[in-house]
Amino acid sequence: MRSFLVAVALLGGMLMAGCIQRVQTPAGGQPATAGGAGSAPVELVLFTWTEVTELEANQALVKEFEQQHPGIKVQIQNMPGSREAMQKLQTMIAAGTPPDVMSLHGAYYLPLASKGTLADLGPLLDKDEDFDLQDIYPRLLDICKWEGKLYSLPRYTSVLALVYNKAMFDAAGVPYPGAGKSWTWDDYRETCRRLTKGEGQQKQWGAYIDFWDTRLYPWLWQNNTNIMSDDRQRCVVDSPEAIEALTFVRDLRLQDAYCPPATAGEKNEGVSMLMSGKVAMFMTGPWDVQTLLKQPALQWDIAPLPTRKRAATLLGTENYAISATCKHPQEAWELFKFLMSPHAQEYMAAKLEKMPSRKSVAEGAYLKGSSKHNRKVFVDAIGYGQTPPNIAQWSEVSQYLKDQFDLIWVGKKSVERGLKDAANNVNRVMDKGQ
Repeated sequence: MRSFLVAVALLGGMLMAGCIQRVQTPAGGQPATAGGAGSAPVELVLFTWTEVTELEANQALVKEFEQQHPGIKVQIQNMPGSREAMQKLQTMIAAGTPPDVMSLHGAYYLPLASKGTLADLGPLLDKDEDFDLQDIYPRLLDICKWEGKLYSLPRYTSVLALVYNKAMFDAAGVPYPGAGKSWTWDDYRETCRRLTKGEGQQKQWGAYIDFWDTRLYPWLWQNNTNIMSDDRQRCVVDSPEAIEALTFVRDLRLQDAYCPPATAGEKNEGVSMLMSGKVAMFMTGPWDVQTLLKQPALQWDIAPLPTRKRAATLLGTENYAISATCKHPQEAWELFKFLMSPHAQEYMAAKLEKMPSRKSVAEGAYLKGSSKHNRKVFVDAIGYGQTPPNIAQWSEVSQYLKDQFDLIWVGKKSVERGLKDAANNVNRVMDKGQ
């Protein structure tokens, strides 16, 4: 999930070329229209970046859509992995063959929308009285705007919470996270201490921590600071509050030895160690629920993240967008609308535990449905979640941050020195862009 959460790369340099014409032209030279007698169907391309189980779910939804719209055929082009998929998407756009409807990680709309690649959804929404935009959480809609206009809509919600191994807590006689009157950083550290035991290969750790940007945001926000300034023009990750926050997190490993070092490149190490009883707590989101459910005997649940000066967690999205140069915008809108419908969101929530972006589904079928875990923690997080500092320069900026975070995590730099170097490097990038 690392690339899933931090994928905010700059997709600059894209050529603004039109969609490929996918409708056969009958004799007489006029394009066929969807649903006309004897006409060829309109063919749309839906671009996704999912693993096989979600691809199969999308295929089932597309089949249902085609049954309801016999004049439209949909081809799914899928590539697993956000980074690889976005590189493929860039290639398609540059070649003049963008997909009609595309799935994006929330942050990708920024460079795409700013370069005119995505359709402004406002006119389509204005003409469609059946689409209830008010049903989508307003805070999620804000993430999907560029210069006040909507260029995408959130198909799913992403939040971070704490997954914990109940059996490990029970064996140590430790209360579950947040079960008491408070659940603070000090409570978290004490819980980690009580659940860390053993030596060598048999060692059990209190928590697994990913020490990189997206997973560090909540700790910064909880201490009333951020990576970027409010106007997103300057890097402020070297503030006293940021140094304090990341010192607390770093010390959990280097000073307290309550968590193991993360293995570079190991995609699901945290959730795997939790499932095997090696770690008791792990910060993650709804996307890992399906993995946890693959072990029916596993005793687990979710809790809010600990707090300090305030409660805060990550609030993000996975989005759908339409190509600005699509030759069949109305048909593309019908597909888009179907994929964004309450019906589609209920289906994906029930089948794959995808967290809905529609209030009616999140607070209805999703929250009230049968579940092994406390989904209310995820839904409540929408109210206090914060959005990441997405900026167009993130492709270059994120590498500077990663380099310094890695040095801090392994003890090769102090937190203060590493964060000052990170801020200086990032601000040089920001200065170049002004």
